[in-house]
Amino acid sequence: MSMRIFKNILVGALALVGLLAGEAFAQATSATVTVSAVVPKACRFYSSPAAMVIQHSGGLIDPVSVANATGTSTLSYRCTNTISPQFNIDSDITWGSPKTRTVNLVGAVTAANLPADITVTATGGAGTGLGAGNDKTATIGGLITPANFGAAAPDTYSKTVTIDIQAIP
Repeated sequence: MSMRIFKNILVGALALVGLLAGEAFAQATSATVTVSAVVPKACRFYSSPAAMVIQHSGGLIDPVSVANATGTSTLSYRCTNTISPQFNIDSDITWGSPKTRTVNLVGAVTAANLPADITVTATGGAGTGLGAGNDKTATIGGLITPANFGAAAPDTYSKTVTIDIQAIP
């Protein structure tokens, strides 16, 4: 065998060994990872309610009427998908939907109290998500009975009421 043929065979063999060794090192390996995410229950208000006037008509209570004086306002809320809200009024110890609480409206001149029942109801139902376009409506109702407004002194009565929202636990 000539030296030239021997060199060619040797170079070819080394090239083949290098190719095979390269393939052994280029083999892929794999690993697994567990991926998780937690979406908690949540509800949020997305608008402020308009001022509510409890009245019979024309913004006034008819002091001789035998009918309740009423008023309504609305605000929008969103809750995580399938979650229903519950409400609290003026840091009451209980939550609910609907939630009713009697609050005292205070006279601007007399400082006398005029009891009014405030009710918040999730008329929009369970949430469909917190993203844009998923607004639901909560209705705020106010009611003053004839027994209460019939005994009240003439005055303008008011109170700022705080309404809180949370997901039903």
